[in-house]
Amino acid sequence: ISLCMMKGSIGLFVVLCLSIASSITIWEDGKEYHFLEESAVQVGTKDLDRSASGLRMMSDVRIQVSGNRLVVSMDNVQEAHYSHSYAGADWPYRLMQEKVKDPKSRYFKSIGYEHGNTFSMLLEDGLVSMLELPEGLSMNGKNMMRAMASILQMDTTEHEMGIW
Repeated sequence: ISLCMMKGSIGLFVVLCLSIASSITIWEDGKEYHFLEESAVQVGTKDLDRSASGLRMMSDVRIQVSGNRLVVSMDNVQEAHYSHSYAGADWPYRLMQEKVKDPKSRYFKSIGYEHGNTFSMLLEDGLVSMLELPEGLSMNGKNMMRAMASILQMDTTEHEMGIW
């Protein structure tokens, strides 16, 4: 299979676990991987009134593998802002995969500083050894790309070839 389609970070986690179980190679040379990345930052309280404020980001991520170099593109960046009370048994954000039409958790097109940009990284033993970010990108955009690079690495040193 030359193209792996995954949905969300769980898909990435499963692929990484299967790769580790079969061999120590995590990213296969010459392959292109696609997945939907979704993350959130939230501050809330459960004291008197359940309320929360936060930001949720979602983007399509494409990874092209060439040897130990990953070329990563982030497109279709969307965000949802949240600041209100929520029911005790509920969760303030509804994931896109849950197919819940919650008007308080609506995604909109982000001006995302990383939107449409590509960066590359070199890996040694599964860890980032060098990161190349686009010139002229804002500090926020660079930090978003550094965060993505951090998610994509996995330390393979001193581990047996079997399941850990």
